[in-house]
Amino acid sequence: MSTDAATTAVVLVAHGSRADAANAEHRRLAETLARRTECTVVPAFLELAEPSIEAAIGEAVERGASRVVVLPYFLSVGRHVAIDIPQAVEESATNHPAVDIELRGHLGGDHRLLDVLAALIDGATHAATGPPTAGA
Repeated sequence: MSTDAATTAVVLVAHGSRADAANAEHRRLAETLARRTECTVVPAFLELAEPSIEAAIGEAVERGASRVVVLPYFLSVGRHVAIDIPQAVEESATNHPAVDIELRGHLGGDHRLLDVLAALIDGATHAATGPPTAGA
């Protein structure tokens, strides 16, 4: 199967919330990432909001994706990352046997997140005192 970016879509999975604003924020994030990466990015929710993971994968396939990469937008490995999301992906793979559906690791498992957190901590700790001086 082709791994060309034009035939690859990303399903970005968040937990889902009873707060509409939180779900809207996730949808905006997916739109922003789609513009930035020039890739189809479909938002999905594990629960409490739509579309479900299965529906989002189906949407990606309807849009012409022959490869779907599922990215869990979760910080920690818990039941959702370890069990629920893989089960939803397996079910979708069964329903779309001609499509390459790949589950990637969760956001918190990416070591580059440490750089982001370190930068935030650095900014917070130096905000009151100013940047460190040479030789200090």
